[in-house]
Amino acid sequence: MAGRQHGSGRLWALGGAALGACLAGVATQLVEPSTAPPKPKPPPLTKETVVFWDMRLWHVVGIFSLFVLSIIITLCCVFNCRVPRTRKEIEARYLQRKAAKMYTDKLETVPPLNELTEIPGEDKKKKKKDSVDTVAIKVEEDEKNEAKKKGEK
Repeated sequence: MAGRQHGSGRLWALGGAALGACLAGVATQLVEPSTAPPKPKPPPLTKETVVFWDMRLWHVVGIFSLFVLSIIITLCCVFNCRVPRTRKEIEARYLQRKAAKMYTDKLETVPPLNELTEIPGEDKKKKKKDSVDTVAIKVEEDEKNEAKKKGEK
């Protein structure tokens, strides 16, 4: 049979001391029951409970909700954020924006009014080379050129 090893008694003694220290630490953490009566529960919160400034709970909730609602309405009016309700409205708004974009694009290609019409009293010989000739000016120039050709013959 195998004999006892030297030093095993010391190991048992060391383990017992460690176990005793742990149990002492645990015992100090236990809460002893109190003999004092339990604390009374606060009264339940109802709509008639006075919150502050002698106002009841429903007063405070109503004032707060009116305040939030007025802010939302104001923001919706300022930023015009209305959600379209039907598919037809969404498609109509899309077509309207598309038509407006096409209109502005075409409007940018139209030359200014003073280039399209004759201004009375303006010297016709002092034309800008970059300006667009109107139909009336071109007709007059063609007539003058034809008259000069007939006069030369």
